Formats: sequence, C-alpha cells, structure tokens
Amino acid sequence: MIVWMFIFLFAAVFFDWRDFKIPNLLTGGGALITAGICLYYGYRLKDLLPGTVIPFILCIGLFYLGVLGGGDVKLLMVCGMPLGGRLVIQLLVLSFFWNGLYAAIFLWQHKAFRQRFSYLYHFISTCLKSGHIHSYDNVQVSSSKDAYLHFSVGVLLAYLTMYAGGMLLWMF
Repeated sequence: MIVWMFIFLFAAVFFDWRDFKIPNLLTGGGALITAGICLYYGYRLKDLLPGTVIPFILCIGLFYLGVLGGGDVKLLMVCGMPLGGRLVIQLLVLSFFWNGLYAAIFLWQHKAFRQRFSYLYHFISTCLKSGHIHSYDNVQVSSSKDAYLHFSVGVLLAYLTMYAGGMLLWMF
C-alpha cells in the first residue's frame, strides 16, 4: 500500500506541476485502486469512509472559497482512504503545515509578503463589511505560471513525514 500511495502521489505532483491540474482520471482511478487494495487486505467499506469523508467535509469550504482546487480535495480524499479518522486528521494537519511553509518560502522568494497580507486584510474587511464570504481570488505575485503553489507537494511531504515518523509502518 505504501508503494502504491507514493506512486499515486508522485503522479499527482507531476500532473499538478505540468498542467496545474490533477486529472479526474488519476484521482478516480487512484480511488478505485486504493479501495481495491484496502478491500483485498481486509478493510471493509465502512473502514474507508472516515478517511474519505473527513477531508471532504473539512476542505470543501476551502474549495468554494477558491483556496484549494477540486483536485487537491480529491487527492486528500484518496490519500486518506486507508488511514481512517485519526490518521487522516494528522495527514491534513501535516499537509497544511508543509504547504504553509512552502507558501512562506514562495512569498519570500517573490518578495510578496506585504502584497499578500494587504490583499488578505482587504478580503477580510470586505467580507465583514458586506456580511458575505466572497471568493478568495488568486492574486498573482507575478504573471508567470511560477506564481502558483502546488498543494499536492505538501500532501506528498505530509505522507513522507508520516512514513518517516513511523505512523504508516502498520500499513501493508
């Protein structure tokens, strides 16, 4: 299972970097293969639900705000499938930690901390004044495609961290 998850994650990162999108075919196929491996090793469908549903519930709001892409949410759902409820929360926390670190480095490299925090301040004040939550549009740090973060990298780093920390050693 560990080998399969790393193959799946590396493929997701590859497509995310190349196309700025994680294909539905990859996440759908990944879900089927992951579920099949889990069922082969004795998991029941109800064992797979917490690891799939928890990332969806916790991340769908971020998708609607425009903070996460749909492929990122589906990637987390597939990665969480074999983990169950407790470990999927750890995966989510580590994913957001690594992506936060990645974002800080990215903003530092592009000298864009002030611009991003200014935009965040205006976003929050606009939402508070209007009483509605608006989409958090991606303000480009530069005009190139290099101005985008790839959330899949943080998910891969989270899985690597969990594996290195021994949290995933029990997986077949």
